Amino acid sequence: MSETKAAGGQERGLERERIVETALELLAEVGFSGLTLRRLAARLGVQAAALYWYFKNKQDLIDAMATRIITSEFRAVPPAAADWRALLTHVARTNRRALLRYHDGAQILAHANMPQQPVMLKGLEQLLRRLARQGFSTELSMSSFFIIIRFTLGCVFEEQADPRSSATRAGQHAYIQQLAKVYPTVAEGFKVSMAQRQHNPDWHFERGLEIILAGIQTQLDAGVQPA
Repeated sequence: MSETKAAGGQERGLERERIVETALELLAEVGFSGLTLRRLAARLGVQAAALYWYFKNKQDLIDAMATRIITSEFRAVPPAAADWRALLTHVARTNRRALLRYHDGAQILAHANMPQQPVMLKGLEQLLRRLARQGFSTELSMSSFFIIIRFTLGCVFEEQADPRSSATRAGQHAYIQQLAKVYPTVAEGFKVSMAQRQHNPDWHFERGLEIILAGIQTQLDAGVQPA
């Protein structure tokens, strides 16, 4: 990596891509908290200052990493005839799949300025137009999109970071039995949830998405406008 290479637009773009790929490899090893420009530069065999030829700062790098994570999965596009449920389900499932492919993928997306990225704006423009043709107001389409994205992000955060995921089933049953002595209604709720999910985050995600879509349907049918 050299200053001469950085001076050319095409070479600069290629080098940015290589740095992003290396950053994602490093992310898998050290996690989001351990990802620093100094470590990245060491992995690339350059001085940390050299990275500033390609990225303005660490935020710029995170934005590029988030863009790579999201675009890695958003290749297939639902057919033009797809209804709004299919469109939003596609957004939710694809976004989740993309984040789960990378260690701490949710952390990267949460810290990125995605609304400022051209690739995100292009995709959102297409989605909003398709929702508008199916009767969505601008407010409902934007609210629906961001609710879906935030729900997906929250689910992946839990999957990637929740220490309870490593708890044994026997340990969870014991906890519920103790909980029932003081909070019987809560304990019953946890018991039902455990039986339904069977420790399957896919069930949790799909059930939540189903409830969100049902709420959007209600808003769409009622022609609700923001207060």
